[in-house]
Parts: sequence; structure tokens; C-alpha cells
Amino acid sequence: MVANGDSQHTAVDVRLAERFIDAFYSWRAENLQLFMASNAYTKWALYYQGWAQAGNYTLLLRRPCQILEDEVVCAITVTNDVCSVLGYRATDTFCMQVADRCITKNAFAGNDPPAFSAILEWLQQQRPEILTGPCYKMFAGGLTPRQCARAVAQGAWDFMQVSSAREN
Repeated sequence: MVANGDSQHTAVDVRLAERFIDAFYSWRAENLQLFMASNAYTKWALYYQGWAQAGNYTLLLRRPCQILEDEVVCAITVTNDVCSVLGYRATDTFCMQVADRCITKNAFAGNDPPAFSAILEWLQQQRPEILTGPCYKMFAGGLTPRQCARAVAQGAWDFMQVSSAREN
């Protein structure tokens, strides 16, 4: 057991986080909701789950969840439609806080390359209807994660085609 401040984590918390990851990649929202407190973090997790499913996430490496400071951290290396276009693998890191055998806070960090930020900037300039339409409030309460993931993947493809044409 690791104690930091007021929070204590045990192997039970790690198992809960592992089950959350299982549920996340099951692509079934009802499975995911079983492990989460009902709050804004649940909405975020459900949005990201929809995005990941529509973006054709494939797990490449699933590391065991571990306790770091006051969180349970799970790092998952994946590929997806945008990764395929850009030629990279991403590691999604879920950072969870657990209380009363329930995930009460869930944050996410990714290691996308600078090209992904360039794509988002390009979309803002060249395809603003994506960011004001299916990607409105992307990862901040948006309502259409699947449509957004598909639109961003298509935007990544378009971006690479335009970039490639400029180089030739």
C-alpha cells in the first residue's frame, strides 16, 4: 500500500483500474459506467471511448496499471486511424483516482507527435466546419465522438495529401 496525503491505494484499486481498462476497450459504454462515479469524468471517459472505437484503436502493448503518487496509472500503446496516416504509435496514459471502490477522477495523457497538433491547426484553418460541427467541444463535453474521430482521421489524410503535394 502507498499512502500520500489523504489517499491510500491498494491492490484492490489497481485491480479496479485494470477492469476499467478492460471495460474501456470492450467498446460498451455500460461496461465502462460500472466502474465510475457519476460525474464529469464519466462523461469524458464515455466520449473518449466512443472516439477510440470509431478511430479503430488497436492495442499493441498493455502495461500493468501501477500506483504513482496519489493515482493509479495505466499506460496503453495503441495504433489507430490517425496513427496509421502519420506512421506512429501512441501511448495513452490513464490516470485515475479511486475512492470507495469507484473511479472518482480520470485524466488522460497522450504522446501524440507534433504532426498531430499541426493537423489540428490545419483543420482549424482549412476545415473549420469539422471543429465547429462533429468535433465541437472535442474531449470537453462534445456529443459526437464517433463522427469527430472519423472526421479527424479524414482530415489527417487530407492534410498529408496536401503536404505531400507541396513537397513535390
